[in-house]
Amino acid sequence: MNYLFEAVTFKDKPMLFETNIHSTDAFSGYYHWHQCCEMLLVHEGKGSIIVNQKAYEMRPGRLFFFQPYQLHRVTAEVSEATPYIRTLLFFEPHLLDKSLLSLPQHHAIFQTLWKSRHAQTVIDLQPEMNYLHHIFAKYAPRTAAANNLAQDEDLTMLMLHMLEAISFSSKRDAEHSQQPSEYRPFSYSEQVMNWIEEHYAEDIQLADIANSLHLSKYYLSRIFQRETGGSLSEYIIARRIKQACRLLYSSSLSIEHIAAQVGYPNASYFIRLFKKVMGTTPLQYRSAARKAATD
Repeated sequence: MNYLFEAVTFKDKPMLFETNIHSTDAFSGYYHWHQCCEMLLVHEGKGSIIVNQKAYEMRPGRLFFFQPYQLHRVTAEVSEATPYIRTLLFFEPHLLDKSLLSLPQHHAIFQTLWKSRHAQTVIDLQPEMNYLHHIFAKYAPRTAAANNLAQDEDLTMLMLHMLEAISFSSKRDAEHSQQPSEYRPFSYSEQVMNWIEEHYAEDIQLADIANSLHLSKYYLSRIFQRETGGSLSEYIIARRIKQACRLLYSSSLSIEHIAAQVGYPNASYFIRLFKKVMGTTPLQYRSAARKAATD
């Protein structure tokens, strides 16, 4: 299994920015999260993106904003005829937050994206794509420079352009907000993920989930794989390990207590699984995460 937690290494840079990343080979995603913020802007591609227990279709012009430690999965159906092209931006939110204090409107948008439990995860920026292409072409070579002071300013300016595009999108949404909305029903995978969110600390049996959705176990497993690109067992492990990481970092609970709280009453099994997934033991993870927070 792939590691679920991806520690983004900045190497003294305030951000990692790369645009027009092309993938034409198989692109099978996996559930993961980062310690920083991530912006993913799709230029071209077919596939799905899972975040906040919801499945979204990958579309050109869609911006996905992932908060720190937010579990997500990107799966692209890639071929020579249908490449996956995107722009990625990773950054430490605390650095940007200070730079935006003198700009209250943009600061408020950023604070909502970064911290709000109800932040808009998916934003349609298709009408702004020509504008953003121009901005990315200007900033891509500059952000690769070695001057850290200049990169601090470039991060702020680049994000101001991104936030401006997001504000345009918000204004368009507000103009159409008086129109009656048609809400699509949850897909089966979304219903499953919401059920797991309520029960991941329990002894989960496939039959329990299948019965709650009035489906057979075989059909449930197959449709979850088809809609998300990943297996149901993989998602349950990802959700439990994510919570375990949060408890290891934020609490002084024993490993046995944390194991039980995330659905693994057998602490020895939990430790083995945690090391297999994260590449380190729970105690080593706790020590390293707390040290990183104080550096």
